[in-house]
Amino acid sequence: MNFDPTLIENALPSLLYGVRTTIWLFLAIMGLCTPLALLVALARVSRVRGLRRAAATYVNVIRALPLLVILYFTFYGLPSLGVFVSPFTAALVGLTVVTTAYLAEDLRSGLMAVPRGQFEAADALGLPTWRFVWRVLVPQALPVMCGPYFTRAIVTVKATSIASLVAVSELTAQSMAKVTETYRSVEFLAFAAVVYLLLTSLMAILQSRVQRRVTLP
Repeated sequence: MNFDPTLIENALPSLLYGVRTTIWLFLAIMGLCTPLALLVALARVSRVRGLRRAAATYVNVIRALPLLVILYFTFYGLPSLGVFVSPFTAALVGLTVVTTAYLAEDLRSGLMAVPRGQFEAADALGLPTWRFVWRVLVPQALPVMCGPYFTRAIVTVKATSIASLVAVSELTAQSMAKVTETYRSVEFLAFAAVVYLLLTSLMAILQSRVQRRVTLP
């Protein structure tokens, strides 16, 4: 069986719709989970024991559950509780909850890299907690957090494909729909693979540039 690029050309509107949906889903997930993960990471290194335990419980429980179980819960479970959401929203909520837990641990490693002397100096100076966090802690942790952050972003790009299992018309779903319609798999799966490769490569390039910028003296 020969590779037929005209199949991709004829299906391009549907495939590009899937690409746009994938990009929007990825951007929405990262836009939501970035501040949430930072808050959870800060709670994980907080001096307040209750806050640390609550954040640790959230992270440990979510990381112990399969992503698909959480996604099915948001898609099938929420409506049974009277909360009706679209497939896109269900996927967004599920993937955000999971990505936040993993990203929080990635960011915590950066926060823990800041010398403890900085905390002691802040106490000695009577620096307010919020000011210490945003003026001292986060800027110093940023170079360490940058690499894990973009690695998690790359993982998230690929994880959006699982949204196809809850009726989200993203790239994988649209590609598989065309496979079912035409009984040709190679062309459409190759197209999807190339798009995912391009997206993850762009993230890797962005990581390299941001990493150089934040590590400048």
